[in-house]
Order: sequence, then C-alpha cells, then structure tokens
Amino acid sequence: MASPLPGTPLVWSPQSAADTLDASTSIQGAMASMSNLIPDPSTKNLWQCRPAAVFVVDLAAHGFTGATFISCWMAAGTRIYGMVSTTGTPAHDQPFCYDTRTFQFLPIPGTTTANTPISQVATGPWTPPHMELVGSKIIVTHPGFTGVGGAYFGVIDVSDPFHMNWTATNTSPVPLFFPPTWVSNFNGRAYYLVNPPGGVQPAAYFSDILNPTVITNADQILTFEDNEMLTCSEGLALSNQLGGIIQSLMVFKGVNNVYQITGDYSLGTLARNSLNVATGTNAPNSVCRSEKGLFFMSPEGIRIIDFNAIISDPIGDDGVGISVPFIYALNPSRTCAAFNGGTYRIQVENGNLVPPGSPWSSGWGGTGAPGSVGPAYGPSGVEGFSRQQEWWFDAIHNRWSGPHTTNCSLELAYQNSFFVTIQGQGARIFKSEHFQTISSLFTEPAGLPTGATPAGVQMNYVWATSMLPDTDQMAEIAMIQTTLHMQLMAGNMVTFQARDQTGRNLDTVEITGSGMPTMWNDFNWNQAQWNGIAMNNSLYPRRMAWHFPIVFRRLQLIAFGQSAAPLKIGRLHMRYQVLNYLQQAV
Repeated sequence: MASPLPGTPLVWSPQSAADTLDASTSIQGAMASMSNLIPDPSTKNLWQCRPAAVFVVDLAAHGFTGATFISCWMAAGTRIYGMVSTTGTPAHDQPFCYDTRTFQFLPIPGTTTANTPISQVATGPWTPPHMELVGSKIIVTHPGFTGVGGAYFGVIDVSDPFHMNWTATNTSPVPLFFPPTWVSNFNGRAYYLVNPPGGVQPAAYFSDILNPTVITNADQILTFEDNEMLTCSEGLALSNQLGGIIQSLMVFKGVNNVYQITGDYSLGTLARNSLNVATGTNAPNSVCRSEKGLFFMSPEGIRIIDFNAIISDPIGDDGVGISVPFIYALNPSRTCAAFNGGTYRIQVENGNLVPPGSPWSSGWGGTGAPGSVGPAYGPSGVEGFSRQQEWWFDAIHNRWSGPHTTNCSLELAYQNSFFVTIQGQGARIFKSEHFQTISSLFTEPAGLPTGATPAGVQMNYVWATSMLPDTDQMAEIAMIQTTLHMQLMAGNMVTFQARDQTGRNLDTVEITGSGMPTMWNDFNWNQAQWNGIAMNNSLYPRRMAWHFPIVFRRLQLIAFGQSAAPLKIGRLHMRYQVLNYLQQAV
C-alpha cells in the first residue's frame, strides 16, 4: 500500500457567516464574508449567487411629481400602499396605491398641504412612519403630523377599493393627547402608541372594534409603569397550553422592556405583562413576524420572541453568527427588515466598520478586526466606503449570509418575494428575490456609488473564511496543496487569495471557466450550452496552483469574482505541515 501524502488535511465546509476573529473558538465552517452569496437549496453548505434587485416602478414617472422618498408602506392583497414625498404637496408626504396585478396606480383623492404630514429627511435618526389596516381604513402614523387643524394621523378609506379617499383626523369622542408614534391592529381595534411631551406618561390608546377613529370610553387606555417612550408594537400568536393559540400584542418600550397585551376590553379580560428579559428595540422597522416568532434588533443583537412569549438570547453572538453590526448599529431607527420564505433580511449601518487606511483598518475594508473582510469594497479595497450592510438569516437552518450590497431603505414581504426601496434611488420600487429562478439577473439596477453595487454593474461576490483554526503548535505552518469545490461558468474568472492576520496578501491565483459565455443570437438553437456550462465547469474540487509555499501562523482564504447563475462554491480542502521553528515576529 502506498504511504499517505505528508502533511495534515483540513476541510472547511462553509456553514454560516460569523463575526468571529478566530475560527478555533467558533463553529466549524465559520465565514468572515458570504457577500452576495446565498445557500444552494440542493446541497448543504453549498452556496450560489444572490439575484440582483429588479426594477418594478418609479413613482416619479407615474403622476407623483418630484417624488423623492418613500417613507413607509404596507401590502394588502395585490396592492402596495405607502407614503411618498412629492412636489404635488410641497414638503409633504402623500399616499399612493400601486396594484401589482394591473401594474397601475389607483388615485387617492383628498390630499392637501393641510392634511398631509411634513416630509422627513432620508438619512439620520428619525421616528419611522407606519401604516396599518384596521377595518375598512388604513391608519397612517407619521412624525410629520403636528396636530394642527386636528391632523393627528392619516386615514385611507378603502371601504370602496376603487374609490378611495384620504383624510387626516383625531379620534373621537375621546381624542388622543398627542399625535401617535405607532399603530397596530389587535382584536380589530387600532392600538395607538402615544408619547406626549412634557413628562406625560406614554400610553396605548385603543379604538372601538373595526372603527379605528372612534374611542368611546375614556378608560380605553393602557399605561406602562413609567415615562419610557413606547417604540412600536406587533402582534404575536401565543401557544395555548390547552391547545390552539392566544392572540397577543407585543409593545416595545424603548430598549428596556417588552410588554405583552392579551384579552380584550369588551370581555373584561384585557391584561398586560412584562416579558422575561429587560431588552427592547430602537429599530421599529426591524420587528417582523415569522414562523419562529417575532424578530427584532435589540442593542445586543437580533432576538426572537417565541410563541411562548420567551425572548431568546441574541442570535449569533459569541462568534457563532452575526451580532457585531447590530451591537454597533448607527442610527438604529433607520434599520429596516422583512421576513419571508424562512429568510429574515435586515439592513443596518455598521458603526464597527472603519475607513480603509485608518490605523484600525485591515486593508480589506476594515472592521477594526485583523484579517476581516469588508465587502463594501471591491477586491482592491479602495472603491469607496460605506457602513451600510444587509444581512440575511436563514431561520430554517440557522445560518447567516452577507453582507449583501443592495442598501435598502425599506423592505416589504410580498407574496413569496420581497419589495425594496434603495438608498439614494428616489421613489423607485424594486423586487428582490431571496432565491434563484430561471429569470434571475445579476446586474444590480441601482445602488449607491460607494458601498452598494453601482447601477448597471455586474454584482461581485466575496467568499472568505474566518481566520482558520490554529494548530496550537506555536510554530509556523506551510501549505502547498489547496482545492475548493466550485461550479464555474464559461469565461467567468474567480480570484483566490491567501492573507495573513494583517490583511497582507501572501499569494493570488486565478481560475477561469473553460469555453466562452453563450451569447444570445450568436449560436444555433440546441447547439450551445446554456450559460456556457461545459462538463469541465461542473462542481468539482479546483486546484489552487500557488506560486510558492504559503507560510503562515494565521491564515484567511478568500475567493471573489463576478456573480453569475451557474457559479457555486462549497468545501475547501488544504494540506499543511507544521514547521520545526517558532512563529516569526510580526
């Protein structure tokens, strides 16, 4: 029998993006970056490229003169309702309704500068507007409502869906004390979260059933112990020990607490109770219903309130997933998220990123962590600087991917997909899939020139391991043999790099798919491979032909290139030897 090859093999099967600075203490297969990569549905720990966002409609081209920024939206049936800043009502937001079935906007008359909210700036801290359907009315809370002229919140009357109307009003006969911050539908009632100025205690006022503008009794109100502001609220179906479910409303009181409301006023069963963990959120648009419970961004990371009303520990903390971008989030009120098809996707401004060239940057985009990967940059690390990141959490398999480079300002679950608006792209709506289809494209139609993929440019992906596990031998290591499971596309080049703990590039190799890409109208039908896929481009361990032995104590391996449908990346194999001398000084 032949003797085995010298050296020790290491298999690294990419499981999840993780914050860890040292894979020795993290999960097997921890990845520093899976930028613009998503799990392949066919094979565990195999990854493919994320589809680009696809343009749907521009409000500015459909009668909304000067439309610049969509501040809130919601889906009801085949329609998308929202608020958008226009010059039709100068410096004010006005309502819109887009029917995705007919691809038309439906008129919502009745808007004036007196009954519409003042438009908000598109960046920086804010109080996010919100919309909720209660009975036959869509209620709009918006920080631009001042209460002048009785305009405390907006109302879209959809009792006749083809003859809608807009008004702004207050509740009666019992009025709200101050314009509400948030509204939720619970048991057919509108629950208004009101945070009055001047030390008056915040409260949740609730309307009559199916009549959101009417509060009949003065005691239709709940308070929450102290003067901490109420952030937002969302419904959650709780498990019943006797079977079935009990409906509840979770009210977030800043970052300090979450209260559970159950029962109903008319039945005499209305109750509120504090949950088990003293945490909450300052990111109202991060709160999303899911099949696992209620996702939200806390100051400690992403948490879930499950169907037993128990708040989880932060998902992915301690280096086993993603938590750092959420702990260091800048302007958390601008964070937006949505959940659909088992995927929770959240856009955040990561304050832990530092500009390239600063004393704390790593040379790859800089997170302040040696060897980290900043996918806001291209392969050279100098294409621009942005702290905007979108992370996706696969709630079914408990794995993270990202950061992705769409740079959303709003996200909305719709049917089996997502609608998004993109920072810096005005009042344009896009469709963004979380899975590949036969029609998926990989040229992002829009994005910020710094950080996100620029308009009309092929998307790039970044596959990067965390700092690989230490041998604990206190010695330098030499590696000559490396393979990476990849499926390639004809003509598509993958760049592979080995980097040490300082971000210094030890060597670079390139692999290009054989053949030429298939060009439409440039071949005879049935005589070309779709996407130029040939047999030798199929999934196979590709050899990295290093130019010389890679000598290191800490190592990160990185693959990047242009996104394409056929591309797949999976397990890494490397063979190394522990050298007989102590690690070298840095």
